[in-house]
Amino acid sequence: MLINRAKRITGIVAFIVVTTILGTLVLGFVFQVEYPWLWMILVSLIAASFLYSKVCELRYLQWRDSYEVGVEEIDHDHKQLVGLINQVVTASQDNLRENIVPETLDNLIDYTKYHLDREEKLMDQYDYPQKEWHAAQHVKFIDKINRFYSQYAEERTMSNKEVFYFLRGWLLKHISNTDKELGAFIVEKRNRQKRGRRD
Repeated sequence: MLINRAKRITGIVAFIVVTTILGTLVLGFVFQVEYPWLWMILVSLIAASFLYSKVCELRYLQWRDSYEVGVEEIDHDHKQLVGLINQVVTASQDNLRENIVPETLDNLIDYTKYHLDREEKLMDQYDYPQKEWHAAQHVKFIDKINRFYSQYAEERTMSNKEVFYFLRGWLLKHISNTDKELGAFIVEKRNRQKRGRRD
């Protein structure tokens, strides 16, 4: 992990040096700018900070209203999962304590299992017609995340970036592909129950 980051930082430093030298030559000889090296250092530093944020730093996952499924319990869990995924980002940027990433993943996996169990209870409660298929998706994901975690913990062949993108991709796919349908079903059932009580 540190080696990958060191390579990226080395690449950014090389970029600064090369652009400063080439830019200085172009500005000085072609455009006859006075003190071209000052301008090129400034431009290179600005470009390097932009590159660093794009290449080296992971972006935190921001909760959006479009992720809401309309069921308070599920939306609450999804927000918690976003927070836990963001803790993976924070942990991965803490180079002094590499053991914090597996610890953070443990917490994320535990909460994910809790969340999926809660969804399955809601599916039972509201007699969701696709509950077996949906629960099978949960089992597949738990198997996948356990294998993924084992590979990460034992081999350390994955970067934290890969871990983050895997988790982010799963959560967003989970919300948009399966939980939106479940949410709409539960909301409709709850609305019918409320109308039935009023009648």
